[in-house]
Amino acid sequence: MDKINNDLIDPVVEPDSEKAHRIARILIGAVPGLGGAGVEIFNSIIDTPMNERKVRWMTEVGDALNHLIDAKILTEQGLQGNEAFITTVAQASMLAIRNHQQEKLESLHNAVLNVAIGNCPEDDLRQIFLNFIDVCTVSHIRILSLMNEPVEWARRNDIQFPGWSMGGITKVIEHALPELKGKEAIYTVIWKDLYQRGLINTDGLGATISGSGMVARRTTDLGQQLIDFLSAPEIEE
Repeated sequence: MDKINNDLIDPVVEPDSEKAHRIARILIGAVPGLGGAGVEIFNSIIDTPMNERKVRWMTEVGDALNHLIDAKILTEQGLQGNEAFITTVAQASMLAIRNHQQEKLESLHNAVLNVAIGNCPEDDLRQIFLNFIDVCTVSHIRILSLMNEPVEWARRNDIQFPGWSMGGITKVIEHALPELKGKEAIYTVIWKDLYQRGLINTDGLGATISGSGMVARRTTDLGQQLIDFLSAPEIEE
């Protein structure tokens, strides 16, 4: 069965990031006193790492797709005829090259695989979800994932919630995500953003609620769909 040949990775269409890079080289070369030396400095700092990101991303996606082709879940011909998949790969690849944070890269990787196997939201939602990955922070993804199913999230991540009788959602966030402890000013803004995007169903974090309410799901239907799109697909082989 035909598979994706990772040895032939060489994008035909120049991504926007590459165009920006080429333009920057031209501008640096035009600056009096820098010229070729400036271009060489730019190349040494940016060019090789950017190319390495591109090759690493495309290889990882190619390997994952080849695994599904080997398992007879996908075919290369089927992927070539899947317009939603081709669009998603193109968009996700440009976003991946612009990012270094592992959570974002994993989310983009999962999005591509979900579309490949048919777990594909309609075009508008898919575009909204990819745009979310582009503009959000890693903490957006972590908080949304936590609040989609707090108890199950804690089990998967080997975290034990205290037996709270009452309190606020802030306690849940800071206990589950210790990197946000004492950073209420940051995660309050993130929470408000998630609420305004229609991904969280609770406006504020200040209310005192019951212990069961503290660990209740807070995502909307749209938020749940987003988390599903960004999560590794469950595939029966």
